[in-house]
This record gives sequence, C-alpha cells and structure tokens, in this order.
Amino acid sequence: MKPKLIDSTRPACKKRRLTIIDGAKGGVGKSLVGSFYASAVLSQGTSLTLIESDQANPDVARRFQHHTGVVLADLSDRDGWISLLQALETIESRDIVMPMPAGLNNIGEIQELLSLTLASLGIELQVIFCLSRQNDSIALIDQSLGSGLSAFATRAIALKNGFFGRDETFDRWRNSDQRTRWINAGFAEAFFPELHHQLIDLLENDPQPLHAMLTAELPVVLRIELDNWLRAARSSLDLLLADHPADKAETTHALAEEAV
Repeated sequence: MKPKLIDSTRPACKKRRLTIIDGAKGGVGKSLVGSFYASAVLSQGTSLTLIESDQANPDVARRFQHHTGVVLADLSDRDGWISLLQALETIESRDIVMPMPAGLNNIGEIQELLSLTLASLGIELQVIFCLSRQNDSIALIDQSLGSGLSAFATRAIALKNGFFGRDETFDRWRNSDQRTRWINAGFAEAFFPELHHQLIDLLENDPQPLHAMLTAELPVVLRIELDNWLRAARSSLDLLLADHPADKAETTHALAEEAV
C-alpha cells in the first residue's frame, strides 16, 4: 500500500521552512554557510530555530546559543532522524535551519519518511548544496538530486564556495551533465564569496551570529570588509532570503540592539 500523508493538527496560518545546508562531505563550507544563512534570517526579524547536527564540532550551535533556540540532533541512525522529526512538530519558529554533518550520505534510507513527515507538517524544504571544485562534490550533488534531499526540495541552490577559487574556476561543474540536470530540475546556482581569514579567526575566538560582529569592536577596515562580505553573501542566497517575511510589520534590528 502506498504511504499517505497524515493531516497535521497544526493551524496553517504560518508557513514554516526547513533550510538544510548540505554538501555530503566535510570541508565544503556547510558551517559557515549555515551560520551566514541563520544570521541573515535573524537580522530580518524572523523567528528562527537552529538545529545542530554535528556531534563532533557543534560550532554553529556555539555561535547562536545565546541568540535563538538551538536543538541538538544525532542523525547517525534512523532513530535519530525520527527524534528530529518529532521535534520539528513542536517547533513554532517560521524558519528552521540545519547544516548537515560531514559524511552523511544515507539520506535515501530515510527519504520517504522525511518527505512525508515534512509534507504532513506543512514544512517547506529548501536545500543549499555547498560545492567544491572537485569531481566527487559534483557526483554528490547529483546523488542528492536523484535520491537525497534535493529530490523532494521545493527550492535548492548549488552554492559554489569561493574558498576553493573564483567563480570562473568552477569549470568542471559548469561543463558537467550534473549541472544540466540540476538546472533542468528548476534549481539555481550561485557563488558564495570567501570570508577573510582574520574575520574567520575572530568568529572562532568569539562565537556569535555574523551580523552581530558588525557592532563589535572591530578595526574599521575589518568592519568594512565584513559589511561588504555580508552584502555579497546575501546576494548569493537572495533567492531564498528575499521572501522571508518578518514576524513584525517592520524588520527589527534585534542582533544589533542586543550587542549594544
């Protein structure tokens, strides 16, 4: 018998979104991209819950634990996924952001349960897939499109990480059949700028949302560098961020006020 959607008792007055930052392996920038995306959502005044699924290095949780709700998740087996999906049913935030841990390539085993549960709860799935310039990264995004998270996402972006080189150096991706399949599926691509190493060091030494760093006691040149980077990073993900309505009529500046 074909599985059926189960009607959720949750009122349909507020659309919720789960944005998963994927890459299917370590070292492709999921933590930084996830930190930026969560920070950008918060800076717009939108309610947010962050899901930290990296058991070995929960750096994203450390950056947001004093700024928004954080849920810890262990996705190493099916039981962990079921616990997470149960938690999603109780989360009231408009936006839920989850960077994936490294090396989690068994989404196909949980795909049906995940897609049916999200649909039943009325949660829209968005995927940001972080790309390096290597062939294995291109193969993994194709796997995501075929049997992974992107296979049932409403919107998805292939994000070329500037840490690995300028946009024009992603020629393997640009000329690949995998890119053609991605675009034909109705998904987008973008280039994510590299963050200056001094700013990365400051973020590691003083974990916090990236937008909050603008109010910290930074040297003028680093504050300007960070502001320019935030604008460029925002532009790369504007497809997902542009229609995030704030919970209030006017966008708040909660992070800046909190840091003053």
